[in-house]
Amino acid sequence: MRLLHQEGILTFNLTRQEKQVILFLASIALAGMGLRFSHKKFSRVQVIAGQYKDFGKVNLNTASKELLLSVPGIGEKLAGRIIEYREKQARFSEVADLKQIKGITDYRYRKLKGSFLVK
Repeated sequence: MRLLHQEGILTFNLTRQEKQVILFLASIALAGMGLRFSHKKFSRVQVIAGQYKDFGKVNLNTASKELLLSVPGIGEKLAGRIIEYREKQARFSEVADLKQIKGITDYRYRKLKGSFLVK
């Protein structure tokens, strides 16, 4: 590589092999940036997490007593009250309806709300 100075412009006189190396390195850099962008944008973990965000949650409108009992913090009496509320009200319209059930305080609701969904 030689540095040339012509008419006030600094130019590089590169050999063909040097030009190929620079082009190769630039291509690798661009490919790396593209892969990094696509990995952040379309990460399989994020896609799967988005599809299964409700996986493992109990549907308040269809859960049996046994399924309700499997949720930490729900005992026999509370499971019975949840089913009784569901039968009287026809359906839960949102998880926050749990607050209407005797025995579910604000503290208990905060602990339980992540375990349930309403469909």
